[in-house]
Amino acid sequence: MTLNNFLRYTAITSVFALFFTPFIVANGLFFPFITGKAFFFRIVVEIGFAAWLLLSLRDASVRPKKSWILWALVAFVAATGLADIFGADPWKSFWSNFERMEGYITILHLFAYFIVATSVLQTEKLWNRWLGTAVGSSVVMTLYCLLQLAGVFVINQGGVRVDGRFGNATYLAIYLVFSIFFTLIMAVRVRNVWGKISLGAVVALHSIVLYHTATRGSMLGLLGGIIVSCLLIALFDRTDKRARIVAGSIVAAVALLIGGFLLIRNASFVQQSPVLSRFASISLNDTKTQARAFIWPMAWQGFKNDPLLGSGQENFNYIFNANYNPAMYHHEQWFDRAHNVVLDWLTAGGLLGLLTYLSLFVATLWLVWKRPDISFIERALLSGLLAAYFFHNLFVFDNLISYILFGSVLAYVHFKSTKLERPWGGEGEEFDDSDMRTAGPLVLIVLCFCIYFLNWRGYQTNALLIDALRTLATTPVQADAALASFQRAVSYDTLGRAEVVERLIDASGAMNSSSVPLETRQKFFELTRSAVEKQTKRVPDDARYRVFAGSFYGMYGDYPKAEEEMLLAAHLSPNKQSILYQLGNLYVAEKAYDKAVAVYKQAYDAYPQNDDAARFYAMALTYAGKEAEAHTFLESRIGNESMTSDIFLQAYADTGNWTKVVSLLKTRIAANPSNMEDRKNLAAAYLQLGDKADAIATFREMITIDPSFKAQGEAYIQAIQQGK
Repeated sequence: MTLNNFLRYTAITSVFALFFTPFIVANGLFFPFITGKAFFFRIVVEIGFAAWLLLSLRDASVRPKKSWILWALVAFVAATGLADIFGADPWKSFWSNFERMEGYITILHLFAYFIVATSVLQTEKLWNRWLGTAVGSSVVMTLYCLLQLAGVFVINQGGVRVDGRFGNATYLAIYLVFSIFFTLIMAVRVRNVWGKISLGAVVALHSIVLYHTATRGSMLGLLGGIIVSCLLIALFDRTDKRARIVAGSIVAAVALLIGGFLLIRNASFVQQSPVLSRFASISLNDTKTQARAFIWPMAWQGFKNDPLLGSGQENFNYIFNANYNPAMYHHEQWFDRAHNVVLDWLTAGGLLGLLTYLSLFVATLWLVWKRPDISFIERALLSGLLAAYFFHNLFVFDNLISYILFGSVLAYVHFKSTKLERPWGGEGEEFDDSDMRTAGPLVLIVLCFCIYFLNWRGYQTNALLIDALRTLATTPVQADAALASFQRAVSYDTLGRAEVVERLIDASGAMNSSSVPLETRQKFFELTRSAVEKQTKRVPDDARYRVFAGSFYGMYGDYPKAEEEMLLAAHLSPNKQSILYQLGNLYVAEKAYDKAVAVYKQAYDAYPQNDDAARFYAMALTYAGKEAEAHTFLESRIGNESMTSDIFLQAYADTGNWTKVVSLLKTRIAANPSNMEDRKNLAAAYLQLGDKADAIATFREMITIDPSFKAQGEAYIQAIQQGK
């Protein structure tokens, strides 16, 4: 094998190897369904790009060819890069995090994949093999999903929404939408009747699994894409009358299907079906209560603040926090996406980013309909696929696999539009073996550099983080091992550093325990404090990490520092009640009850319709000794509210009002006589009042109600009688 052939086969193999990406689940990593796929994709692309780069130096025929798609992609990559550089957090814009594994680093790898695929897949035969491999691998995924539905494999996200090897039903759904259209394109090309029947069966299987993902945006996108394709064929295809009839019939059938479903949407069997009920719930009124109804206006406001370049990738959280609508108190509190492709790119890249992103679709559709060697039906299917994909993204956001598949469509259309064109720089000088003695080692060094710094360090951080979390989960806690893993994870200071900080703070509760050696506790505290300070210094305007910092300082009793961080967080996200709650809790812990009342009142005023905010405000009044005011307020605000919930019980206990604790617990027991925990707490409250007789009587009553409690109850009684 010559060097050129070796490099060519390496580059081609890297393109085909990406079909394994959807199947990779790295169970030993944090976010195993995301990180394993991303690391594999990046390393394979880096290897393939290095091989292509060396080959392009030796063989001018594999150098890139110019097309509108290439220029649109270059413009998109450049615009996104500018937005990230001048955005709110360039570091995160480049690296992203373990949960998403996107960022500019992924955009660059997708661009590299496009260059490699368009340069080395230069024949119809290779692209047909690519299409066959795409369909074949999707069949394997579908069979796996059917085994999930049969109960052989577990559905990873729980419930009934099948998720395959993605861990997310929505990610699987858009993968299947692409796969269905790829299968239909392959069926158009196949001349054998049995081949068409087999591919039709594949479409049916994919559709069944897609239905069981219960992903409404993908299903509607698929139906819309099919309608677009069939309408194009039925109205404009002058080459095949039979195809026009079939396409028109499909449009009519889909219309009848949708109309029929709307007529029976309220039927009992529809409402009782976990999948059908999701589709039946689609309505304009339904959207008003979803998180998107609150997020989309926030995104629009964020775009208006940075209209040209936006805030950069991965920085939607800044917009979300600054423009938070307290009416969404019952939804997730830390959104990092607008869940709409138009708004996501408007906020991430501004007008420039969105226009260059949309130019990818415009350029692709233009070339699809411009090329005469693409059959009309295939043009229609490609158009329908792009319509389905875009519609799907109006309600969710991309993931790595959908990016790869979209990039593959761009690469294929680029190939079709440029296969008769000369390569860019095709007349340039080609390297010989002597030149390669310099270029080869240099490219290899750069490749090793990329694999180490762009992948290995992040991979190690992730693996060490998992090691730390595993040692924390043991009984007893392996404190020294956890500390060592955290120390090494922090030392890499690369991809995932923010998530390491979060987990450090989460681990503080387990590590700040008397069972952990004092020296280890001190080292862990110093490590966490250093990491927290560095993180807040790097992202001073991120409310999320101000909250984490405040929580950390509060756990260790540094109330002034905790208050400082929480006040900064509240300033950065003034309408977020959950932040004010944490600040109020801090004041309660400090026994600064007047401050707590003021903060909880601020939280209540932000959105008075929130019943929890009303209860917390009443709780703060109770701590401040204003019980009558709390009762009057809560009764007028909520109605028949007896103030018997745990937060009031805790308030009375913390302020030493044990008489009120006894009264409250008696009320709770009268309402729920079988609640043994309340009875145990009642006995403890009697003891706080010095009433041993009633405490013993309470335990005896518990033994009568639950004989299995006898041994424990008698032990408590004996301890009381002995004055212990």
